[in-house]
Amino acid sequence: MSLKDKLREKKPNFGTWITIAHPEVVEIASTVPFDWLMFDMEHSPLDIQTLEIMLPGLNGSQITPLARVPWNDFVTIKRVLDLGFDGILVPWVNSKEEAKKVVEACQYPPVGIRGTGPRRCIRYGANDILEYYNKFEKERLVIAIQVETQKALDNLTEILSVEGIDVAFIGPNDLSASLGIFRQFNHPKFTEALKKVVKACDDTGKVAGIMTSGSEDAKKRLAEGFKFIALAHDFSNLRRAFISELNSVKQYLDKIQ
Repeated sequence: MSLKDKLREKKPNFGTWITIAHPEVVEIASTVPFDWLMFDMEHSPLDIQTLEIMLPGLNGSQITPLARVPWNDFVTIKRVLDLGFDGILVPWVNSKEEAKKVVEACQYPPVGIRGTGPRRCIRYGANDILEYYNKFEKERLVIAIQVETQKALDNLTEILSVEGIDVAFIGPNDLSASLGIFRQFNHPKFTEALKKVVKACDDTGKVAGIMTSGSEDAKKRLAEGFKFIALAHDFSNLRRAFISELNSVKQYLDKIQ
């Protein structure tokens, strides 16, 4: 089942953020049964050329490649999709008009404005360009927007009324900062914001997504109604594993000394 179908059926799905600019990180992640990987162009060193080198690390896996673009820019979105990504996440979407721009950038004319120059996404011509043109948006394209400001919360119903958007995604750090309660994730203002996003998604047929700090946080968010779950980042998962292994050995050493 494709990620697009899982989202249509509101099935929980899981991925992680890729920020380390090396294809081996992607290859290692591809051995884990994630539903998707999010290549982060907003807060990491990844750029278009890096993505092209890293993306083949998913060859042979069933994992859907997604990319968070640095801004709501149709040129960047076009280039990312041409590389063969099956979806994008766009930050800082605060109005219905901005949401429309996201969808238009992802779709080919006459509906949208994506330039018709596919490259790696059709395996350099090995796959039929007409088939890609006719089927990609309906069967595979995933469009996610970030809800990370008070303004986005205020305009949420209008934003999610835009046809083509699949996921409303919360970055807890940015949203809590915008609300004036940075990283106070138990603050009533923050918890009410989460409830509002989940309800708005339920009402409009979209899927609520969120970044989590790990498995325990993810369980909590699942119980709250989130379905598109990011299990932290490559670097934080790597550091957590190092700390866990080192602490385990040190605790053993303390017992035997």
